[in-house]
Amino acid sequence: MQHVEHVSLATQVLREVRSAIVLGDLAPGARLTFRDVAQRLNASVTPVREALLQLVAERVLSVGPGRTITVPILTRAQFLELRVVRIVLEGLAAEAAARQAGGALADELQAIHVRLDDAKRARDPRQATIQNRTFHFRLYEAAALPALLGMIENIWLRTGPYHRYIFADATRHIFDTHPPERGVPLHFHSYVIEAVRKRRPAEVRRAVELDILSGDAVILPQLPLDSPEQIECLARSLPSLKALPVELLQAATDMKPDAPRTPSRPRQRKRNLLRAG
Repeated sequence: MQHVEHVSLATQVLREVRSAIVLGDLAPGARLTFRDVAQRLNASVTPVREALLQLVAERVLSVGPGRTITVPILTRAQFLELRVVRIVLEGLAAEAAARQAGGALADELQAIHVRLDDAKRARDPRQATIQNRTFHFRLYEAAALPALLGMIENIWLRTGPYHRYIFADATRHIFDTHPPERGVPLHFHSYVIEAVRKRRPAEVRRAVELDILSGDAVILPQLPLDSPEQIECLARSLPSLKALPVELLQAATDMKPDAPRTPSRPRQRKRNLLRAG
């Protein structure tokens, strides 16, 4: 029984830390100690240690000087590599989901997207992040490919601390209006929903790809610069993927070679579990 209770507690700790990372409650560069996390979660040190070391093994967290555990700060090249992987994996899951589902899933996605729009209008980036993640993963779960879903979850954990930047600036938001206003583009989620409803897998995949790409202009300026050699190396490795446009790489290398900087941290709510006293 003690073993079962310990495993259950370790699983709960892992779930809470994962949630804090993917929602951006733990900012890039944040340092974590076993004792501090244990105190904030009201847990013993042992399951916390197991959970954090598992995330280190999954490359979600990293070990720095003095064996401190930190949330990694991705460079632009590192983020772009993960973004390319996201497009491949999530595009595959989206296309598979469209073959499995139809109207019922489209209705669920529509309801989630309405909540996302409401959160953006309320200027609540954390709730918008939650609803955006809920939208994507409800779609990917419908693919009925659990191994693929697990890989997507890992990538989201590694890029999660940066997703809230998308919703931090209200001027960049695209809201869906009903009926659509003339000349106002629809959010890519709306194209996903329409294509799912009509069972058009290729269109669902393309809409998801475009949705992922739309975050580049917001997220990339927050990340430390790479050397031109690093960017060129990435471009040589991925020459045929349209998801890595040349103009984006050039924009990254044409910027002034300032010293890498730590991304600014989104405002955090006191209600966050890992921030609770």
